[in-house]
Amino acid sequence: MFMVNKNLVLVEHQTLETERLILRKLQLEDAQEMFNYASNPEVARFTSFEPHDSIETTKATIAKFFLPNSLYHWGIVEKTSGQLIGEIFLNPINEKTVELGWILNQDHWGKGIMPEAAECLLALSFDKLEVKVIQAKHFTENAKSGRVMEKLGMKHLGKVYSYFPKFENPLLTDYWAITRDEYDLLH
Repeated sequence: MFMVNKNLVLVEHQTLETERLILRKLQLEDAQEMFNYASNPEVARFTSFEPHDSIETTKATIAKFFLPNSLYHWGIVEKTSGQLIGEIFLNPINEKTVELGWILNQDHWGKGIMPEAAECLLALSFDKLEVKVIQAKHFTENAKSGRVMEKLGMKHLGKVYSYFPKFENPLLTDYWAITRDEYDLLH
């Protein structure tokens, strides 16, 4: 059986488009727009990172993390404004499983941006990367992310405590997943 070259597929899909969004690779020039949301304590509250304290922190994060891992990360750009409003990523777990995650500027919460962007990556994962399972997780306190996962047709699998160095105590975390077969039934 022919195995898909995942890196080649990802290089061929550096830019993805939806009705309202362009998903594209992040660049150092995105630092100011990323800082606009990464410095917001409310946005960082549900992430593993502390709010960015300076534009230099954001530039260093882009250089250290996003550029070296660019195959699996996309910036979310609003078509009408041309502004970077968030990021979305796939984290490879193994050959047939990826984890989906995102961060969005608080000004765009509740507008259906994340389901639209995430649906694009679900299609890429299942149709082009030949993934069999897509997982996602969120801190239980962040119910809005759970709602996005519901809209994507993901199934809630349960709750587990997770530890991140940013927090003093483990936090209850909800886990979700959707299989290729479940996705096909919805589409």
